[in-house]
Amino acid sequence: MRVARGGQVDQRIHEAAMALLRAYGPAAVTIEAVAAESGVARTTIYRRHRDRGEVLESALKEIAATNVLVPTADVWADMRTAIEITIATFQQNRGVGVFMGLVQSGDPELVELIREKLLRPRMELGVRRLRAGIATGQVRADAEVETVADLVLGAVAARFAHAGTFPPEWIDSVVALMRRALEPDGGR
Repeated sequence: MRVARGGQVDQRIHEAAMALLRAYGPAAVTIEAVAAESGVARTTIYRRHRDRGEVLESALKEIAATNVLVPTADVWADMRTAIEITIATFQQNRGVGVFMGLVQSGDPELVELIREKLLRPRMELGVRRLRAGIATGQVRADAEVETVADLVLGAVAARFAHAGTFPPEWIDSVVALMRRALEPDGGR
């Protein structure tokens, strides 16, 4: 069997690490387990990554680089897109693994890695977009944008936990609620 090169090898390593994280929690993500899951030799993994922390960091960076919010002139359309990106992360099961890592890990370094490489950069994109909305007059100047970003992430996580589905009208209702709370005229 011929082994894939370069990016394909990295992709297999990343997919294996995230599959292990989703299925068994953070303690299961070891170099040996990633090698077995991915079919990539341990020596190849060690040439690319010093330890399991680097494997997870690289996999999380890859996830963070996908589905990035590209701002438009309409903050509310952008908030809808941000919600859709968050939903896509959960539906592709990547988000589930990440949250399992946060909740189940007894490893503070892993928790901080997940926060630093994946959650904070994505949350900051939403916060920056809301701040830009303040600058353009689409969002109230006194809006607590960090709290709003937390509430949106929490809403998606809660909906995923209790329903697992995200009908378009649910997304519309979240954006409408945000508008009523954050627009200078109360979303009227």
